[in-house]
Amino acid sequence: MRNLRSVFNLQSFRCNQLEAITATLEGRDVFVLMPTGGGKSLCYQLPAVCKGGKTKGVTVVVSPLLALMKDQVDALKNRGVDVCLWNSDTPQEESTQIQNRLVSNNRPMLLYVTPEKLKSSESTRRLLRRVYGEQGLARFVIDEAHCISTWGKDFREAYRCLDTLRDDYPGIPIIALTATANQNMVDDIIQRLKLKDCAFFTQSFNRPNLNYIVLPKKGKMIDEMVTYINREHPRQGGIVYCRSRAKCEDVAKGLREKGILAQHYHAGMASQDKEETQRMWQQDSCHVIVATVAFGMGIDKPDVRFVIHHDLPTTFDGYYQQTGRAGRDGNPSDCVLYYSYADFGQNVKLFEKSQQEKPYEISRETLRNQVEEARLIMQYASNEVTCRRVLVLQFFGEKFDPALCKRMCNNCASHELLVEENLTNEARAAVELVRTLADQNLTTDHCRTIFRGREIGKKGPFGHYPFFGAGKGMSVDLVEQMFGKLLVDDVFEEKSLKNVSGWHAMYLKVDSFLGYSKSSY
Repeated sequence: MRNLRSVFNLQSFRCNQLEAITATLEGRDVFVLMPTGGGKSLCYQLPAVCKGGKTKGVTVVVSPLLALMKDQVDALKNRGVDVCLWNSDTPQEESTQIQNRLVSNNRPMLLYVTPEKLKSSESTRRLLRRVYGEQGLARFVIDEAHCISTWGKDFREAYRCLDTLRDDYPGIPIIALTATANQNMVDDIIQRLKLKDCAFFTQSFNRPNLNYIVLPKKGKMIDEMVTYINREHPRQGGIVYCRSRAKCEDVAKGLREKGILAQHYHAGMASQDKEETQRMWQQDSCHVIVATVAFGMGIDKPDVRFVIHHDLPTTFDGYYQQTGRAGRDGNPSDCVLYYSYADFGQNVKLFEKSQQEKPYEISRETLRNQVEEARLIMQYASNEVTCRRVLVLQFFGEKFDPALCKRMCNNCASHELLVEENLTNEARAAVELVRTLADQNLTTDHCRTIFRGREIGKKGPFGHYPFFGAGKGMSVDLVEQMFGKLLVDDVFEEKSLKNVSGWHAMYLKVDSFLGYSKSSY
């Protein structure tokens, strides 16, 4: 308690912190699964400064992002903690000083390294083996441990080297921490790190102060976001997540032109520019930061009032982690997700392109996992009935009573009367229509238009095709939802084919891989 107050200026522990700290001080392997903002860092930072317990020496922290490490190291130094950051950006003179300290009697309490440092640097591993031989290693900390799992969005190839820690440093306890892991990922992490009889700590993933809002993309996105921000969160801090770097810059520019103080942030920026943008945002001279998913891990800004996803996320755990950056002070905050079925298709194509470009790094199994994750978040977004908290917590294996949501999601808050329709016959007609149009190479939008009984520009005519106009009695939105679900369920697929102009375009086909038959849908 003395160190808790004197070093970290805290008066009490949060849920599971004391138990996890006690377990690691006793030399046990520990797994901490704690929501964003739950205080994971204290679970290894406090033990590192404690003199008591069975563990003595340096706490080696493996962390995936340089910005995350720098923030934590700077904060610890400000508290008077003896800590070193050692990575590829460390100047040679400083690197030599760190190495000399590690083999002296004046070792730092904590040493932060990247997984790449452990994987690629034989000198680093040799030095740590020497420290181990001199009984100078207290524990290994695997922060953001979900990066080791091929099930996760943040899988990092260099994290694979961490499965040798148990063999290379027998007897040294390991503590793994993450805010986002379902049971598949938990099992994967425990197996890969070879955790033995680990003390496992988890708690509810429910964030009762977060309001989950999911909306289909319509019209001009910039105008819609500006209207929302000005109405709900004027001059308040927020994050807008976009899929690509170019989109981040375009959206930030669009927001600024509409009077919103916004800046973009992505991995393609110079380090000093990223640091300046982050500083402006944290000091409220910039209200909105428009970023790729590279932004936010470990960022400590408690008063983020809204997180907007401009594009459909690629995974459920990523969505949860990114929305978790809102409302860490416990005050009401919004998590707004805009989606389209086209987003889902684009995500899948990006996965496939990455796998084709890096077949030795991204296995077919990993690709399948990625597509399934993308499908799951698409199904979540398009579900307009079930309490969104039920769906979010279900991903983590947690049951939730929707009565406790208290209208803090747009499905529970909606006053609209929901009407259930059986569209089996219409879906079969749509599938047969797309099948008969296969040799025409038509886009999804073209097929929807023909299904509703309308001709399309210079193409056609199509009125003589079977099932032309089969959906003429359906609304535009309902047709879009049905076609979207057929895409998500792999009944349809969008194929990239060269058109008459020599360019590639996405054309709608019946997914031949699944061997569709009339009786299967």
